[in-house]
Amino acid sequence: MKVREYTNIQNYIDSQENRLLEKKDLLQMVEPQHLQDFKKWSVKDLRAYFNITHKIDGEYKNMSGFCFKCLTPLRPDYTQYENYCKDC
Repeated sequence: MKVREYTNIQNYIDSQENRLLEKKDLLQMVEPQHLQDFKKWSVKDLRAYFNITHKIDGEYKNMSGFCFKCLTPLRPDYTQYENYCKDC
């Protein structure tokens, strides 16, 4: 990767097909007989149960402890923002 190709980190992140998994994505992983039970769960609980948060380059990854938007590691003093850094 050439550094000059990307003017900032957000353009790089967008170009890599990274995305935060939504509730509908997580519910597709559930077996049909258990679907109604899992529909009642919140997205936060589903992410914790499956232990995945993002789909990065076609692979499911758990990015807990990282900002869900820019994927930088979260500092301990950012806990009030839950899963996002102070800048996002």
